[in-house]
Amino acid sequence: MAATKKKAEAPDETPKRKRGRPRKTDEPAAPVKRRRRKTDWVSLMEDVEEGEIVEYNLESDFSETAAIRHKTFGVGIITKVLADNKIEVVFEEAKKVLAQNWN
Repeated sequence: MAATKKKAEAPDETPKRKRGRPRKTDEPAAPVKRRRRKTDWVSLMEDVEEGEIVEYNLESDFSETAAIRHKTFGVGIITKVLADNKIEVVFEEAKKVLAQNWN
């Protein structure tokens, strides 16, 4: 006599999610609005006045500042505050991530 094994049934097994692209629907997708950010130093400098440029140092907070003057890189425009202690700055030669609020 051969013993037969019976496969145990899983209670309330949910169907697996299919991989791949989502199904296409008849409804048109909503257009994605993206704001283009200026990254060209010359066009960014047009919006900044000389009085708005602040001398850069590690200990200052530049989250409300438009532009800085760095002793090595020159005048730069702050394009993004990445964290409490980091800012993204566009200089004439390159884009840099600089420290701020460094105590």
